[in-house]
Amino acid sequence: MPSPSLRAGLAAAALLLAAIPAAQAASPSGLWPCIQPRVASLAAAQMWDGPAIDGLDWRDDTAVAELVPVLAARRTPIEEADAKVEAFARQAGANKDARLTLLFAGVFDQINSLRSRILTGIERYSKHQIDLSDRIRQESLELARLKKAATSEADKAKAADAEKQLLWDTRIYDTRTQAVTAVCESPVILEQRAFALARAIRAQME
Repeated sequence: MPSPSLRAGLAAAALLLAAIPAAQAASPSGLWPCIQPRVASLAAAQMWDGPAIDGLDWRDDTAVAELVPVLAARRTPIEEADAKVEAFARQAGANKDARLTLLFAGVFDQINSLRSRILTGIERYSKHQIDLSDRIRQESLELARLKKAATSEADKAKAADAEKQLLWDTRIYDTRTQAVTAVCESPVILEQRAFALARAIRAQME
């Protein structure tokens, strides 16, 4: 007879299996697990009313190229980033506005690129979950077959092993599902950072 923990795991598996089709149906592609809409890339015009940044090579300015990754990095507190923008503006010279525009172009480019990689990672994460859910379905069917056919101690031991594997995979699926909320916040956090840096840079312009 299955242990209480195994029975609980099987019950959880049943609930997960019931929920999986609905979760997948919520995304047209079947690979986007987030409540937030999937926006492929940010648009500069959403956050920037300064000079156009199309075609600007921000890496040509050494100081800009060094500062951009620091500002774009999420480990840099936004207050510290604001101070660095202000310090850059003070020493930018006669071409301050042009150099600040380059700075925004770099920040926008870096954040947009990182955000795109995160979107791809989220969909890869979701694909792994879908594959795992399919495996859980197959394991559930196989467990039912093994239990029905078990007549010897060896057969019962094989069914018990299959039951443990199902419980393990169900726990992994459940843990990953709980982590999706935090994972889905990453693109939003980056978008908010881009808006905040755009405001900080624009505020230093004439």
